[in-house]
Amino acid sequence: MIWFVGAGCYHPDMLTIGAIKCLKMADCVLYDHLVNPEFLQYTSGDCECICVGKRGYHPSFLQTDIEKLLVKKDKEYANVVRLKGGDPFLFARGSEEMLYVLDHGCDCQYVPGISSAIGALGFAGIPVTQRHLSTGFVVHTMHTQDGKDPLDYERVARERNTQIFFMGSHKIERLVKNCLAHGMPADTPIALGSHLTYPHQEVLVSSLGQILNQDLKEYTSPLLIVIGDVVKEQERLANASRLPHFSKQVLLCSIDNTPWPIEDLTLRYGIYPSIRQVAEIKTIFEEKFTLESYSTFVFVSRNAVESFFENMVFHHLDIRDLYQKKIVAIGSKTKEALIQKGILCDCVFSHFRSFEKEWTDLTSVCVIKAKENEYVYPSFSCYTIEETDFDLPEVSWDAVAVTCSRSLKILKDRGLALNTPIVCFAHKTLQKGKEMGFTNLHPVLSSKEALVQGILQLFGETV
Repeated sequence: MIWFVGAGCYHPDMLTIGAIKCLKMADCVLYDHLVNPEFLQYTSGDCECICVGKRGYHPSFLQTDIEKLLVKKDKEYANVVRLKGGDPFLFARGSEEMLYVLDHGCDCQYVPGISSAIGALGFAGIPVTQRHLSTGFVVHTMHTQDGKDPLDYERVARERNTQIFFMGSHKIERLVKNCLAHGMPADTPIALGSHLTYPHQEVLVSSLGQILNQDLKEYTSPLLIVIGDVVKEQERLANASRLPHFSKQVLLCSIDNTPWPIEDLTLRYGIYPSIRQVAEIKTIFEEKFTLESYSTFVFVSRNAVESFFENMVFHHLDIRDLYQKKIVAIGSKTKEALIQKGILCDCVFSHFRSFEKEWTDLTSVCVIKAKENEYVYPSFSCYTIEETDFDLPEVSWDAVAVTCSRSLKILKDRGLALNTPIVCFAHKTLQKGKEMGFTNLHPVLSSKEALVQGILQLFGETV
């Protein structure tokens, strides 16, 4: 089955539920250049992702090659997703590709997406219709076909409803001059929207008579051109102007795949999050896994809980072997993981240093930890942390959140600037961060919720 899926605009919150469902079940994704690469995070680890997008004035896949590749991948996989920016049926050749694969015996389905003609313009503050101003809208492409200009400028000049022009980044002057030459008034409002819904979006509002007098170099592809009276409302309706931290980009890194609580970051604050699992947990099975020598077991993380109980099963032990043992959790999430195993903690501490200060008997303590972490107390190294193969965008991050010192070390090795604002867990990660040379560290309590709140506080929010 081939799923022709609209990825909507670049904005993280403009991906539909249907698109997410398709990405989660995909065995292979063929995606366009304009698709937000963060959307590929919804795919499974073994999904084959291939960029087949076209870029003007750059080497690109031929349309025939894309169509042949779709048929080829359909024979290899159960679910192939053809992921297109915006909607597959609006200037995206989705229908052409669907007809091709149908002619070659493939089954397929269409999953709509939010077109930039509506979603991106609306986000920029340009409604395509408005009572008393425009009762409809027309969408044009400026992409030449067989070297011919596709526009009927006489008809364009007569149109009184909103007009939207795709693929016109190198044709602004031609459009404006032809509109004026065919009688469109010089005071007709016109807007350019470059990279709409991206963190670096640019919007210019002008008139046909004035726009060519301005510097238009920064208005590059992907670009939308809008002509019509609705453009007048842009300044008041612009969404980004009411988002307190619009365009800020944050990196959230962890060593597990538990979700980050980011629901409000983009929608309410305008923050663009990138989530990366920079390492993964691999359980180590201790040869000498004896419990008798210790009276207190200290679990330093949720991962320590999972790996410890895998070791217990491996050595034919169960929770009865923990009878009369003291169980200590570092952090609320560790406590929750123990409860799921049927274990009620004797005590919970926010961080290990508090445990050391307050626990009265440290003589028979055993710390359940990762192999990479060092403690002065006896310990079981029940797991190791192995770096994953992940991409790191070349971005000047406004903030980075990490769940452990290992994540921070991996990012440093990848070239993260030492003055980057880092929100991290207090004490151990904070100490290691200082040792690595990071100079802008902000400690919080040990949870992903606290890390996200720490980012908002860093940006001046009261949470």
